[in-house]
Amino acid sequence: MNWLDAQEIINAFGDYVAIAVTIIIFLETAFILTSFLPGDSLLFLTGLALATSTAWLPDWVGFILIWLAAFLGTQTGYWVGYKIGPPLFEQNRNFILNQKVLDRTHEFFEKYGTRAIVLARFVPILRALIPMLAGISRMDIKRFTRLNLLGATLWIGVFMLAGYWLGQIPYIKENLETTVILIIIGTSLLLPIELLRDRLAKNINQRKTKR
Repeated sequence: MNWLDAQEIINAFGDYVAIAVTIIIFLETAFILTSFLPGDSLLFLTGLALATSTAWLPDWVGFILIWLAAFLGTQTGYWVGYKIGPPLFEQNRNFILNQKVLDRTHEFFEKYGTRAIVLARFVPILRALIPMLAGISRMDIKRFTRLNLLGATLWIGVFMLAGYWLGQIPYIKENLETTVILIIIGTSLLLPIELLRDRLAKNINQRKTKR
């Protein structure tokens, strides 16, 4: 089976799709090595599958299981970074893993922490990378958990609910692949746009200060 094809995954697991997607979403958000698995498209198509399914598992249970996977996966990523990150920096003082990189990572979260944790949810790969970096930089666990709760809720809400409600519209159903791609592109741009906006605002303030 092609594990990069969200539709093929859903077709393969049938009535057990919610259980399968729960496991996949956990792995996709928890570890860098499994971050290649589909996330956004899988959530959208799973929402559609739940809306049209007569499976033994109630729809609301499927939503909760997948939301828990999204939340716990990111928490796991944080703890992986928290536990193994600093030792790696201490043992591998090179151009990739060194104290300077750690300091910059810490500064990044001090500046963009809230937006980075929440908006990274909508960017493949960063979903797994950002939590690990947050753990490495020793971001406050209570703050991280609050942001993770918000991010997981928004992510599941945007993609699964969109699939659950919009996927049943005839036009959307006929152009499903295009719809999913447009949603993924649109949401993936949220973080870069926010960082660019912040950079532009900073440059404008600096010019005003010089004047």
